[in-house]
Amino acid sequence: MSWRGESNRYLASAYKNWIISKRNVFTLFELFFWPMISLLSIGLLTRFLNVGPGMVSFLLVGAIALTILQVAQIDVAYVLLFDMWSKSIKNTFIAPIRSYHLVFGALIFGIARGALVFAILASVSRYLFGFDFRAGGLLPVLIFLAGVFAVAAVIGIIVCISILTFGQKADVAAWSLSGLILLVSGIYYPVEVLPPALQMLSRAIPLTYFLEYYRSVFIPGPHNLAVGAALAAMYLVVGLILFDRAIERARRTGILLRLSE
Repeated sequence: MSWRGESNRYLASAYKNWIISKRNVFTLFELFFWPMISLLSIGLLTRFLNVGPGMVSFLLVGAIALTILQVAQIDVAYVLLFDMWSKSIKNTFIAPIRSYHLVFGALIFGIARGALVFAILASVSRYLFGFDFRAGGLLPVLIFLAGVFAVAAVIGIIVCISILTFGQKADVAAWSLSGLILLVSGIYYPVEVLPPALQMLSRAIPLTYFLEYYRSVFIPGPHNLAVGAALAAMYLVVGLILFDRAIERARRTGILLRLSE
């Protein structure tokens, strides 16, 4: 297999998302409107409560992390969501592709959109609320973003597996899973305030560690970045294996045909 053919398999998913997204006016809401509303609401809340710089950084890092996560994970989920909504999901699997072609190809587009959203929100945070994401250097920013994008890929994989397993009823997972992440990953509060059972769940989610790592740049504190990176890598590998199995099962059970015309 040539490198050009292999790269085309990845780029096909990214190009597919680009073609569909540029025709959809609601994409602008995902990129600008809702992210800006989220950031401004949290930023203005910090002004109202008159909190110190440390708390401002804590809350704004969480708000931007959640926004980037939602933007990137929905791009991975769109690999099958668009096909399911248009009743053409079987066409995706006619091509000689594997799960990792779909996931990482779509993630390329998700990273591009997420990076754009981050640049906009980071600029707004600096000029309106005096918080500079680059104050700790470029490397922490890149590590933080890599962690968020990895978690987004895992969530997107879960959504795709759910679609191939449960059909159209599973599309709710595309939006509900990020809500679960919001609850237990310490987006707006330390995980220590959670009940013990939820703290254990939080420690199983990589985003928790990446948030703690990046926040430690501005608010000195403990973090365990290696654990977060290891969990993200493990979930990606396991998720891709399960995704491939879900594809094969969907072919055997006829779900691909039921989700297509």
